[in-house]
Amino acid sequence: MPEIPAPALRGNDPLGFLAALGVLALAEQGEIQPVRLRWEGGTAPHAVFVSDAYHGTRDLADALREVARRLLNADAAIPGCPPEFPYRNRHPADTAKGADPMRMSREAARATCEDAARRWESGERWFARWVAALVAPYTLDKDGPEGRIRLTPFNAPFGQMKFRDSYYDQACRYVAATPGMPEDAFVGWIRLEGYTGANLDARAIREAQVSTAGVPSNAGAPSPTWLAVMAIRFFPLADDGRLRTAGWQEVQLYSGATRRSLVWPVWRPPLDAPSVRVLLNHPDLAVQVPNRGTPRVAGGARLRALGITGVYGSSRRTRTQGDGPLGPAVLLWPAPR
Repeated sequence: MPEIPAPALRGNDPLGFLAALGVLALAEQGEIQPVRLRWEGGTAPHAVFVSDAYHGTRDLADALREVARRLLNADAAIPGCPPEFPYRNRHPADTAKGADPMRMSREAARATCEDAARRWESGERWFARWVAALVAPYTLDKDGPEGRIRLTPFNAPFGQMKFRDSYYDQACRYVAATPGMPEDAFVGWIRLEGYTGANLDARAIREAQVSTAGVPSNAGAPSPTWLAVMAIRFFPLADDGRLRTAGWQEVQLYSGATRRSLVWPVWRPPLDAPSVRVLLNHPDLAVQVPNRGTPRVAGGARLRALGITGVYGSSRRTRTQGDGPLGPAVLLWPAPR
């Protein structure tokens, strides 16, 4: 079966890993032809897509660009979801206040979940799966009538960021219309001045002290960012008043970071989306931190038996005006020699 190497999608980088999963997610929803994913290389593995339908990065990129254009033409953000979701305007049942309509009241979240359940029963399954990955209807940011529900930990706003525009719409517009996109995600990222991205890439945040002009000048990469946010469905929420998320662990992987960390494996055999979902939720990926020691995953032979060749993690940083981006990845298994 033909293989398509994507050297710019590195498995030891949170944005690169998530972008590769985004291709798999769009294939699972039928937006592109079937694709499987594996990783090739040592400590800096890169994605390899396996498919009978595509013969190179250009073929695959053309299909992905058509997905972005279909979404734009429908004024939609996510395939399989109503055009208004994620919300650009406040839900009619929403009593919350604030800049971002996705930071809604519990009443609006409940109404959203009920709508998703009705659609599920009528055969429209993808909306419910996306709601389960984005919305935590029972966990509030504070008690009382002003409390708003929490969202996926991939949402890390700062300033006046809005989830729909900052995470989905901006990147989709660039991917649909910019020459070279989204193929650059596979071969060499195009960064655009003024595009912040979705707080998944520390390299996109360029503070004044590192700018040649002496002013902040962010430079995100729209193509991998757009693919990455399509992968959030792989990380559903478990919310019973105490929020847990697939792939996320409460552990500080390095100094200067929070305890909100994304942990992921890379693997050698070509896998489809359901198989990848099993790996992402495997209990042997639990990070252990010995007393004053280095964080490690101790799966050993069990991980090798699953075809896993490495486990990486990235902790979210902080900024003065809110959450920061995911920081650099560290190798958690196998132990460096």
